[in-house]
Amino acid sequence: MFHQKTSKLFDVDTITAQQLKEKLDQNHDLTLINVLNEETYIDCHIPGSINIPCDRLVESVSSWEKDKEIVLYCAQNSCPKSHQAYELLIDMGFTHVYEYQGGMREWIHKKFDSSGTCTMRYLHE
Repeated sequence: MFHQKTSKLFDVDTITAQQLKEKLDQNHDLTLINVLNEETYIDCHIPGSINIPCDRLVESVSSWEKDKEIVLYCAQNSCPKSHQAYELLIDMGFTHVYEYQGGMREWIHKKFDSSGTCTMRYLHE
């Protein structure tokens, strides 16, 4: 169901926008994390996601179960933050981590539900 992409250091488990939408529509038990700063998250995010900026991720998830299903996303394909977050969680021993690489920009372009005013420029380029 998920696609794997090879990076320099890790085989990255990825999830597509459609796969993520289906899981959310089915109320699948997963934790969806937007790893951008609070201002960007407030402007536009996927409903049901939580905001944990990359620089606070380690301290925020340290007590979580390592087999929790987690999907990470950021702004768009060229944004490195979700990949950095992925590597951090894998290093911490999490076993069910996925990266949604298209990010908020792709989500908006697919006209999927979003929360916030969604006015930041990167979303509409």
